[in-house]
Amino acid sequence: MIQRAFIGSLIILSSCFLFSCSKDKPAASTPPVTGGPGEVVGGTYSSDDLLVFKQMAIYGSALRIINKWPKKVAYYIVDTQYDYLTQEVDAVLKEINSLLDTNLVLTRTNVRSESNVQIFFTDRNTYLMAEPDAAPTLYNSTYGGLSYLRQQEGTLTSGSVFVDMERAKDNIPVQRYLVHHEIMHSLGFRGHATLTGIYTVLFYYTLMPYILNYTPFDKRMIQLLYNPLIKEGMGEEQVDKIVKAL
Repeated sequence: MIQRAFIGSLIILSSCFLFSCSKDKPAASTPPVTGGPGEVVGGTYSSDDLLVFKQMAIYGSALRIINKWPKKVAYYIVDTQYDYLTQEVDAVLKEINSLLDTNLVLTRTNVRSESNVQIFFTDRNTYLMAEPDAAPTLYNSTYGGLSYLRQQEGTLTSGSVFVDMERAKDNIPVQRYLVHHEIMHSLGFRGHATLTGIYTVLFYYTLMPYILNYTPFDKRMIQLLYNPLIKEGMGEEQVDKIVKAL
């Protein structure tokens, strides 16, 4: 089928907006006021949960399908001069592993050829020399980071994560926020949440103060995406049916 051939070559990008980089931004994060929980659609997730999950995991995909990794994915840090960001990446991968048990195992490798995702802490010109296909999205933009992934029929195969260190220079809270934001995108969350009151690192604009850790909502969404019942390539109707039965 024509659609299947197109899926096999589809490349997906996700990016976050550039933020003010003043050094005096508070490091702590507090959730916005919410209007109460949404209607429960199943035993576990509310209607708001389901809507935002689809915004982040389906609507951001050009074909509106679930994108996820197989059992293992290895990350490689290209720029190792930032020891504190290497530690941040290690902490993020460890936290996600603790959430997913054996449904997905994330590792960091020191061998570039063994990696699935390469992480760049650099300027955009250096990044685009390594990932030139990202140029149409990154050039003339105000994005402070990018997650660039390749997939085939919903199964993620390779990609990269970019944090613009030139724009986020000397602002560690922004850098930490971008690490969490883009690594969560790299799991297969191609879109952003737009529902007011949802407190997530993937909100469609940057919540202030910066979110420097995954929120309880983020963790639930990561677990839902890698629930074995949610399969790569699933469309919206299939996801609705599965989530409402959980």
